[in-house]
Amino acid sequence: MLSWGRHSNGQLGQGGIEETHVNLPRYMKHLKCPANDIAGIACGYDHTFVILKDGSLLSFGSNDHGQLLQASSRSRPDLVRVLSKVHMIHMACGEGHSVAVTAGGEPVMWGSNSHGELCHDPDNDANSPQCNLDLCFSDTDEDAPAKEELPSLPVCTKVLELGRSVCQVACGANHTVALTIHCDTLAWGSNERGQCSLPRAVKECRKPSKVEQINGTPIVFIASGGAHSFALSARSHVYAWGANMFGQLGVGHTMDQFRAVEVENLQSHGVKYIACGEDHTAMLTETGRLLAFGSGSSGQLGHGGNRHEHRPKHVIELMGSEVTQVACGRRHTLALVGSTGKLYAFGLNGCGQLGTGSTSSWDTPCLVGGQWAPYCGPVCQAGDSAVVSRIGAGGDQSFAVINTVGPPVDMRCLTAEENFYVVSDGFDFGFCTNRPLFLNGSFLKRLSEQYPSTVIGQRFSTLVHRLFREVLLSPGCISQSFQSSEMDDLPFDYADLDSTFDLIRNTDHQLSFQLSDLVPSLSTWLPTTVESCRFFPFVMASPIFKTAASLPHQDFVKFFLSLCHSFCTTNLCQRQAMAKWFNSSLERFSDIIELIKSVIAPMLPQAFARQVQPDQMYSALIFLDFFYMVNDLWFQSVPVEKFYLSGVAETAEAIKMNYFSWREQITVEGQSICLISFPFLLDLQAKSSILEFENNLFRQEVERTWRDNAVSGKLELPWLMINVRRDHIVNDALRQLTRANILGHIKSQDLRKPLKIEFANEEGIDDGGVKKEFFMLLFGKMLSADYGMFQVKSDSNTIYFSPWPDSEEDLETFKLIGMLCGLAIYNNVIIDVAFPTVLYHKLMETHKTSAEHKTALRCSRAGPRRVQLSRDKDIACVTETVDFQMFADVEPIVARTFKNMLQATDDVSEYDISFEITTRQFDADQVIELKPCGSDIPVTNENRDEYVRLYVDYVLHQSVEKQYNSFADGFFQVCDTRCLGLFHPKELQALVIGSRAHDFSALQKVTKYSGMYTAEHPTVKMFWQVFLDFDIETQQKFFQFLTGSDRIPVGGFESMKIIIQSNNTGNNYLPVAHTCFNILDLPMYTSRDVMCHKLLQAMQLAEGFHII
Repeated sequence: MLSWGRHSNGQLGQGGIEETHVNLPRYMKHLKCPANDIAGIACGYDHTFVILKDGSLLSFGSNDHGQLLQASSRSRPDLVRVLSKVHMIHMACGEGHSVAVTAGGEPVMWGSNSHGELCHDPDNDANSPQCNLDLCFSDTDEDAPAKEELPSLPVCTKVLELGRSVCQVACGANHTVALTIHCDTLAWGSNERGQCSLPRAVKECRKPSKVEQINGTPIVFIASGGAHSFALSARSHVYAWGANMFGQLGVGHTMDQFRAVEVENLQSHGVKYIACGEDHTAMLTETGRLLAFGSGSSGQLGHGGNRHEHRPKHVIELMGSEVTQVACGRRHTLALVGSTGKLYAFGLNGCGQLGTGSTSSWDTPCLVGGQWAPYCGPVCQAGDSAVVSRIGAGGDQSFAVINTVGPPVDMRCLTAEENFYVVSDGFDFGFCTNRPLFLNGSFLKRLSEQYPSTVIGQRFSTLVHRLFREVLLSPGCISQSFQSSEMDDLPFDYADLDSTFDLIRNTDHQLSFQLSDLVPSLSTWLPTTVESCRFFPFVMASPIFKTAASLPHQDFVKFFLSLCHSFCTTNLCQRQAMAKWFNSSLERFSDIIELIKSVIAPMLPQAFARQVQPDQMYSALIFLDFFYMVNDLWFQSVPVEKFYLSGVAETAEAIKMNYFSWREQITVEGQSICLISFPFLLDLQAKSSILEFENNLFRQEVERTWRDNAVSGKLELPWLMINVRRDHIVNDALRQLTRANILGHIKSQDLRKPLKIEFANEEGIDDGGVKKEFFMLLFGKMLSADYGMFQVKSDSNTIYFSPWPDSEEDLETFKLIGMLCGLAIYNNVIIDVAFPTVLYHKLMETHKTSAEHKTALRCSRAGPRRVQLSRDKDIACVTETVDFQMFADVEPIVARTFKNMLQATDDVSEYDISFEITTRQFDADQVIELKPCGSDIPVTNENRDEYVRLYVDYVLHQSVEKQYNSFADGFFQVCDTRCLGLFHPKELQALVIGSRAHDFSALQKVTKYSGMYTAEHPTVKMFWQVFLDFDIETQQKFFQFLTGSDRIPVGGFESMKIIIQSNNTGNNYLPVAHTCFNILDLPMYTSRDVMCHKLLQAMQLAEGFHII
């Protein structure tokens, strides 16, 4: 082992030499152990420890504060005899204190405690546990120190609060950081600069304090410098806190951080290791690049010059090399290039710590003096060349371990593989590991091979179950267990997880963990980072949730509410990430929804009775709302009907009671749950009843205004009257709406008056039936291809805006058409319009983005918050976008062609396609470029995704933007209501067009009878025999004759009131339909033939309205 630099206190271990500085690497002749036995080096400001593979410690240097755990200072390596029988696996040193971790996961500390860095309270010695030296030595141990020697040794303390769970420690000058096997990062000691991630007012902390800002994050490595610290996650996210006056945290400024914050833009670099100096930081990336930032006053960053860097920056001089190790002293840095074996140094060199043979500082990497060679296998190296296997630095000293037996250490891989083994005392066993516990199937298989049952008795299954228990009680461990190789796209390897659970269930001991143990940790755990949120897809989409659901209902509810409470603390960024992860487990999505509903449904009656805390119920509903948004924004794999809660319709009165507070977006303290804020729970019938309730309120308001105007002498009609001729229905309707100055100028109240339709030269009174026929005839003509405003898509049997009518007059007409659609909805008239789903999506998007229609859930300030997700614009496969799915509804043949092109393995440039689209306008082809110079850009395998995206966007959006905007203006001029936002686009489509009946046997079950008729009357029986014998087309025509429409409204036949009444007439009379009231006057026919003939004749003659 080589050492160089300052030796004034013996910290180089060179013995009693005269020099206080060593300018070139020099062998430590007093170190008697082979290099291959050295497991690590830990350096303080002026003291050093060497960790051996047998777990023993060697120390040398200053002992002014007892930091060597020796009776005095040492200038040569000396065994720490007090702990010689304790297996140490990890070590770290501060300015005047030292911390080691035993194989059992116990941290042991000694040295200076001026700022509480030993977790020792001098004012309360009774509560500051000392190391039990009897555990280190047996009574017959010849190596044990004499009893009279023990009082002269420094105090050695353990942290009882940490138990046996620590796997790593790191030391700053006056603070200590520890990482546990449960992914908890804890800190104690000085907090003057935020070293403990505690508020500024807390100057020091003498007991472990959790770094709450990274709670639940799968941290795998920690590092500390003078007064700053870092935590590195399994996915290369870096979190920093503490002193930052030189930018050593890399966050872009120089303000101290009293809360852990993420260092931005580092994940893409793939950081794998971090080393800290007094005021600077160095990082190793996955590809072997070296980043350095912080203080550059002595050139310790290697960037050339003495400039401070506030963000991580590549060391340019080493960009062409693959750095495998890095170590930082107080103001200098060492870097080892594994492929060449060359050792570089830069920074302060006043004590020779750069090993160049002089004391001149370097601000760029320079070679450390010596003959360095790469590792070429376990053979003797030629000549005087040396193979560096491990480096270390601290204070003003540097070290290098020379070893040709084994390959050099690659610090990028220190936490890549679990260094896990079982510690057994014959009665019980524990875990020894270098990082937190992360489980997967391959690890458990390797464990079973490494530790067969004979090693630890017949308790391997018990070991596995204990491991599972440790992991399941830690959100951070869960977040990194059973990871998929596609680390960002998939949260877990669910196949591996399922097979492992099956393996556990088949062992002698059934997997059983008490949910009551998990609930307290969930109740206090608040996800703080995106990584910590992987806990949710693990629990929800894994067998754990199903296992929990099999528990007694009360226990499961308690577990579920704790889960919801934690979820509701997440922010938009975290939920966006979770949405992407849950989308990767769509096959489990339906089961998740059903399980959540099974908890919520029984709670609803209690919520309305105010027996459940509103925040608890809201948390559960917000949790389910998240899954609804994920399903809605990503591919809608689960039908919206899956989210409906059965029994909600029975709570219609409670819903209406909460309508007004929902409309004003307020929540009164103590008020029962307002389900209208969660419309996905309501079926279409419930939503339509709420919409009708709101429309009735509008009508009442209009009526009050009309009465007030009448009292003040302003005479106007109490309804909106339209007179039309059947042969000129389109022109008459549009002309009267325009002449009445409705378009853009009339008050919205006028459009909300009851609509009355009058056909010229007809006597019918409009109580509903006339309106039905008016809209049926009007839209039948307006939306036809002959009218020219819409295109008929024959492949999908839909109609969509034509892009060519774009004059001012045409746009006014589109606005009127939109207004008429709105009037139909407002007046509860079903219209048979074949608009594709995309139109309803666009209407709902327009409604959602309107500032005055934004729906927000407002609770008490301490209550849960709803976060609106947005679509992922960077979905890898264009065919998985919502736009493409809607395009397939409009142009199914073109969509299939695009799918084939996107999946083609041959060269698509041979298809001779460019970035343009050819359309037909007035019997002539017109070419539209999809991007600038698109006609000259061929479609290739590399840009075909872009081509399809642009094509779809042009057809659905760009080409009809003016036409749609005019239509939407007219539509929302009538349907300017918050209740419209309750509907899903497909639900709005069903509300507008209803559904076409295919089984009219249900009509017989809901029909009522009047006059002489009953269900058992011979004429009634004859009617149903004749009607049900009709073919489906004739049945639909008769239904239109009876009701004025061949469409069934929301709620089906059950929502309609059909009456058949007698009229005391016979074979000479036709049946008469009162379409306004769905009443059929049925004569008493004498035979089935007569009945059939009269029904068919009535349908053929059914045009016009007359008073009878």
